[in-house]
Amino acid sequence: MELMDSQPAVRKKKMNVKKEVFKYLRYWYWILLSMLVFYAAARIYLRYTTPQYLSKTTLQFPQSKTKGGVPLSDLTTLGNGLGGDIELQGEATAILSKPILAKVVEQLNLNVSFFGVGTIKEAELYTSSPLVAQIASISNPKFTKAAYVVSPTGKNTYTLSEGPLLKGKSQFRFGELAELPFGKVKISLKAGRKSFESIKVVFTSTSNLVSSLENGVSVLLPPNKGLMMELSLTGEVPGKSEDILNKLTEQYRLEGVKDRSLEAQNTQDFINGRLEIISNDLSGIEGEKEIFKRTNEITDLDTQANMAVTNANTNNQQLVTYATQLDLVNSIYNLTSSERLLPSNMGLSSVTEGYIAKYNDMLLTKNKTLKQATVQNPSVIQLNREILEIRDLIRQNMMESKAALQIQIAQLQGQLAADRTKIYNYPTQEKVFRGIERQQNLKEQLYIYLLQKREENAITLAVAAPIAKVINPAYTIGIVKPNKEQITLGALLAGLLLPLIILYATYASDNKVHTKDDLQTRIHNASVIAEITENDDEVALLKQNDFTVFAESFRILTSNLKFLLRSKESDNKSSVILVTSSIKGEGKTTVAMNTALTLAGSSKVLIIGADIRNPQLHRFVKENKTGLTDYLVSDDISPESYIKSSGLHDNLDVLFSGAIAPNPNDLLDMHKFDEMIINLKETYQYIIFDSAPVMLVSDTLHLTEISDVILYVIKSNYTDNTMLDFAQEFKDSHNIRNISFVLNNVKPEDSRYGNKYGYGYYSDVKGKK
Repeated sequence: MELMDSQPAVRKKKMNVKKEVFKYLRYWYWILLSMLVFYAAARIYLRYTTPQYLSKTTLQFPQSKTKGGVPLSDLTTLGNGLGGDIELQGEATAILSKPILAKVVEQLNLNVSFFGVGTIKEAELYTSSPLVAQIASISNPKFTKAAYVVSPTGKNTYTLSEGPLLKGKSQFRFGELAELPFGKVKISLKAGRKSFESIKVVFTSTSNLVSSLENGVSVLLPPNKGLMMELSLTGEVPGKSEDILNKLTEQYRLEGVKDRSLEAQNTQDFINGRLEIISNDLSGIEGEKEIFKRTNEITDLDTQANMAVTNANTNNQQLVTYATQLDLVNSIYNLTSSERLLPSNMGLSSVTEGYIAKYNDMLLTKNKTLKQATVQNPSVIQLNREILEIRDLIRQNMMESKAALQIQIAQLQGQLAADRTKIYNYPTQEKVFRGIERQQNLKEQLYIYLLQKREENAITLAVAAPIAKVINPAYTIGIVKPNKEQITLGALLAGLLLPLIILYATYASDNKVHTKDDLQTRIHNASVIAEITENDDEVALLKQNDFTVFAESFRILTSNLKFLLRSKESDNKSSVILVTSSIKGEGKTTVAMNTALTLAGSSKVLIIGADIRNPQLHRFVKENKTGLTDYLVSDDISPESYIKSSGLHDNLDVLFSGAIAPNPNDLLDMHKFDEMIINLKETYQYIIFDSAPVMLVSDTLHLTEISDVILYVIKSNYTDNTMLDFAQEFKDSHNIRNISFVLNNVKPEDSRYGNKYGYGYYSDVKGKK
């Protein structure tokens, strides 16, 4: 058992493709039968499978018009276009909403279906049914589906059968309500129909049908084709699928119009409400503006402010002028306190300027007169009197001018103070006024915007265009299920692959040795000198003049064996041959016995039963009670009395193993055993050991030392590959160079010659003779 501890590396060998292919082709009849069975099954399936038809319809959605990437706000946007692919995906979900599908089911009366009663399959009678039916009410909320067979029983009556248990009677009258376990239904004859064969009616709940349509209707958004939507439905009745698609698109468009109308109406109500509120707000703001203007005496705030600034500037300039004139008047008035010339042309009044001019002339005349006359001169006295009068007039005029200027200055100062007050109050008034105007402008803009939107919304209410346009009404492409070519080819391919897969799994899970290549792949430099073909006989023993393939296999074995023995160039003409194997049951005794028979045709041969623990030679030759073990434990010098003629051939003798001993190793290691072999070589040309399996016991190890050739038997379809690893270890660990392998029980197709094993020719010759 220690020899199994280490496993040698497996030697890879190039795969023989032709051999691998023929390994599968030898079962061609099973492959052909499998393909025929699958082909027949496919034909039966296609014969009785109801074909499925594909129906389609196409919708186109208008696109919202934009300008510079921003949606227009004028009437061009009132068309109901979509903004892009995201909105289109939302519509793809909305078109299959449960409310829309429920209306489709209701309007097409899909809750009721009629089928022709057939032996294997049933065909739906969508429009050709002689009956019409409706579900009036459903009393069972858990109801999903119920089927009955309707059979006429009289002129105007019918019966229901093969369905859920009926309450009370099962016979009803056409056109009247029939109470069933799930609710009430009404079945009627179509106009013009008087008789019909039994047909099957199926009642289905709306929720069940809606779920079926949700899963059945496919929505596709073709890329790079604008805002397009393609709906498709696969069904057994093309007309029914087309009606469902047409009704679905119709209901979707109606729901879109209704939704937009409802939206527009809600928008209209909202706009009217807001207009009323804004109108009231605008009226309040205008009243507030009026009160503010009246209170602050404002007509135009900016104009009045500008006027106040202008008046202030003008009054300020006049005030400076009047102040200057007042200073001038005061100065001249002070000059009149003494007799002197007064300044003229100073901007005083013309009267005062006249008095001053006359006063200056009279004063100059007086001064001229005083140069020639005295003060007492009457002319001078008269001039003094006149000068004094004129000066009084000038002073009086100056006093009047001064009073007038003071009044004007006071008025200007009052006006300037008023203007300054207005200018000071202007920012506050402007702030309040701007706030009032801002609110007024905002309300006015919103009011105008709402008025525009009310008109636009009124147009939307009047137009009510559908959300999508039907480009292609529902049409049927053709049969999509079942695909006859695909199913036929698939069936043939499955019929081909199934046996191949089974064979591959069988071969892959097979860990047995089958061929010479298997043996040589795992045992390095293995010398396989013979492939013994299988034999069905319980005792596979060669017969006289045997020309079978089995016999020829042993002739090849002995020929190769003699070649090996001659190549050793031994001086001793006698040869010792050891026949062993890994485990029990590999046919080593059969190989040893038939090899001995083959060699006995021209040489004296002795076969020794060296398998003391489990002797097997008695299966071929009548056993002698004494044998090898008896001789080894006896005092006899010669083993001749223990050797027996085989009875199979005159040149073949047998030395049985004898009594089963508890110590076979010790017996075979005895010096007496070695002397016996030396002595027997003088009598026999070939001595063959039928030994014990080397993997189970160690009895055979001593025999390898005295053997010229070791025949290691491997049984095809029996020996595991792991046993080959043991044989490799056995060979390498004991440094055995004279070992050769015999592949036993090989099937003809696994042999090197295949089924064309050439020696079968001799068997035919024998038969002809």
